[in-house]
Order: sequence, then C-alpha cells, then structure tokens
Amino acid sequence: MDRRRFILRGTGLLAGGLILGSNPLKLFGKPLTPDLCLVKSTDYYHATLKAIHELGGIRKFVSPGDSVGFLINSAFKHPGTYSHPDIALAMIFLCWEAGAREIIMLQAVKDEYFQRSTAYPKHRFLLDELEQVKSNTFPVEYDEEDFMVMETIAGAVHLKNIEIVRKIFEVDVFINIPILKHHAGTILTGALKNMMGLLTRKTNVTFHLGSGVRKDPEYLGQCIADLNLVRKPDLIVADAIEFITGNGPGGPGPLRQLDLVVAGTDPLAVDSFGAACLDMTPDEIVTLTSAQALGIGETDLSKLNVVELSS
Repeated sequence: MDRRRFILRGTGLLAGGLILGSNPLKLFGKPLTPDLCLVKSTDYYHATLKAIHELGGIRKFVSPGDSVGFLINSAFKHPGTYSHPDIALAMIFLCWEAGAREIIMLQAVKDEYFQRSTAYPKHRFLLDELEQVKSNTFPVEYDEEDFMVMETIAGAVHLKNIEIVRKIFEVDVFINIPILKHHAGTILTGALKNMMGLLTRKTNVTFHLGSGVRKDPEYLGQCIADLNLVRKPDLIVADAIEFITGNGPGGPGPLRQLDLVVAGTDPLAVDSFGAACLDMTPDEIVTLTSAQALGIGETDLSKLNVVELSS
C-alpha cells in the first residue's frame, strides 16, 4: 500500500483536501451528509471526486486492507449506452488511495473500455493490479470456481435458484457503477438492473421467460427487485452524463446530455432520479415499484437530502 501511495503522489493524482478533507455541509454545527449528490460538470473525473467528497469521503466507505468489488456497466459500445470510464477511473483511484487491498471487477471489463477516457494514459498503472472475474463475460456460463447457486433469497417474491458470482459475498465493499439509460424491457437501466451483471446467462433468461410469458414486464421487474435483496451496494456512482432515451439497452438511440454524476447509497433513490431523466415517475416503472414494496429504498426524493452542485 505504501508503494502504491508513493506512486500516486508522484503522478500528481492526489487531490489533497478534495478527497480527504471534511464535509463542508453543516446543520447546527453537525455534518450533514447528502442522501444523493448530483454534480454537474464537463470534467466527469473531478465531478466524481467531488460527489464522493460530499458523501463524506471515500474513507467513509473503504478502509485500508479492504477488498473492493466493482460492477460497471461497460459492455456496450454506442454513445450513451455505457457508464463513462472517467467515473470508473476516478473510483478506482479513490479506492487504491484509501488503501484497498484489492479491487475486483465482478463482471469482466475490457481494457478498451478504459481507453475511451482521456485520463487513461495517466491511470494505466492503476489498472495493472485489478483483478477480474474473467468467466463473467457474455454469454456467461456457470463454473463452480467463480459462481455459486443460491436456492432461495429471503423475502423474494419470484426469484430462486440463481447462479451468481461468488465474489459478491466475499468483498468487503461493493460499488455499483451503472448508467441511467433506457431499456426496452424495463424502461430504465440503472442501479437495480445493473445487478443482473452478476448472473449467468441461464439465470438472466429466467427473468425474461420464467412466468411463461416471454418478456413479461411485471415478472421481469419483480425478479430484478428480488435480486436486489441479495446484497445492497455500499456505494453507487451513476452516469447521467449522456444516455440513450430510446432503443436501449444497446442502442444506438436518441441521446440526452445532462453532464451529471449521481452518487448515493440507496439504489432506489438513484433509479428514481434516473426515471426523471427519462421524463418518467418511479410509479411508472415496475422494477422501482416492486423494489419499493420490498423495502429496498426510497422513491420519493422530496423525503431525502438531495444536494446539487457544480464542479
């Protein structure tokens, strides 16, 4: 860890007070931590740093020696279909800087994804030590080393007998990095649906066919909600920078650009904001109403401390 920190300082990547400083928001002399932080900027890397700082800093989530698992929506190629790599690189940097023992890509991420970032050359060395669940690459087949079968999920309405990445239960910290975009089957791809990236193709097929009706939106939405009972992310950093508003999830499709990095710990709150990005309300999206019924989070953003900043 000391060697990596020395290298980080040598590159000029350490941001000093921005990363490690105290939260400036106060209420009657006490720190007020946002439930959801929205940072608007065209510098997406530093917008990510600022969002995490406002949530209390990376060390609120990652301690020295922690194993950190990332789930990044990285597989698509058309504009507005994948999480911006600047967000991922900023989060990888923060976790290494906080003293993480290891960082694991719970769904394999190709180097070409990171290369889309202008920050890639300066951060290339940070990627050398990443671990990957290499078998978790589409189309994903079950293997006993990297996957396990969960026969039941406490509280689930439909979902059972899922094949899921073992490491999700072994990492100390789980960070979800989705993009808030359109999806033909569920309307929204966001934090909740991104969890399907932990599953085999066989299990994902059951989401679409398990009710006996092909692509049944009610059944699909409930299965996604059920899946989010398995493990809640410790941190979500979502891309509302540029995203497709139709023809999802793979695009190409019509684009909307908001230049927003969205960070929080409640996947349902993040996705409720995502619904607004698509000019929808949470009660119009089955995944969100199903997740709310399971008590996964909050859809009413007026009940939360939502902080909007610019960088």
